Amino acid sequence: MIRKGNFLMNYEQGVFGVLNADAMEDEPLLLLDGGIERRKDETYDFDNGARESFRGFLFQYTLRGEGIFIRNGREYRVRPGDGFFVSLPEDSRYCLPDTPGAEWEFLYLHFAGPAALPFAGRLNALGKDVIFLDPESRPVRMAMDMQRRLVKGGRLERYEGGEFLYGFLCGLLREAENSGIRGRDSLAQKAAEYIRQEYSHLQGVEEVAAVFKVSPAHLSRCFKKEMGIPPIEFLNRQRVQAAMNQLLGTEKTVKEIGEENGFSCGNYFGKVFRRYAGVSPEIYRMRNRI
Repeated sequence: MIRKGNFLMNYEQGVFGVLNADAMEDEPLLLLDGGIERRKDETYDFDNGARESFRGFLFQYTLRGEGIFIRNGREYRVRPGDGFFVSLPEDSRYCLPDTPGAEWEFLYLHFAGPAALPFAGRLNALGKDVIFLDPESRPVRMAMDMQRRLVKGGRLERYEGGEFLYGFLCGLLREAENSGIRGRDSLAQKAAEYIRQEYSHLQGVEEVAAVFKVSPAHLSRCFKKEMGIPPIEFLNRQRVQAAMNQLLGTEKTVKEIGEENGFSCGNYFGKVFRRYAGVSPEIYRMRNRI
């Protein structure tokens, strides 16, 4: 079990394999096997560059104890809450520490499919050899639920493994991109929530900074560090998303929609909309309305 604050996660050891008898040729995502294992006082050492028969992708998440993960010459102690993502084969290694009483209990998922490649590439680009995941995070809960279901004899419907993996990988990537965020009480998180609520009335980021009694420059630095984009980018995305909904779901004019979503004039609305949608609001409406 994992304790984090008042959070308690119960689990049982057990592994599963998945019979993919009805898989399509070149299935985009295919769950192969997984489970929860415990290794203690034994030889447990895998060189991922030499595992020719064990291909695909592996995600491993520490529940208790610790293991060692080595990639690009860097050694990491992976402790509860730490996970790593491996493309097999690759130049990396994981093992149980060579110390008396060493113990490592972990959750793992082994899967295949070309649709996992962009996720692996993005994680590599982020330089996240080890990813910290809160036990309450969506990808951990998804994986734990799947493990619990399958070790108890559950069966997957056709394509369900791929459906699960796509959601899991999206959640994993989101957590990796947001790692280091200090939580909902941080300045960036508060500002983001304020922008979500007030985007249609805001004239700019200066107003948001004034609400939280900080300078626009300080807000921008904190926001970009935690959210990955500047606050003005976040604001414009909220506006354009709302405008898209109205363009497709209402009969309001383009000018009305722009004004209702905080754009001071039609030309500016069109310019910003084209930057995100690739076309003008008029063309977007014409092409996408049914």
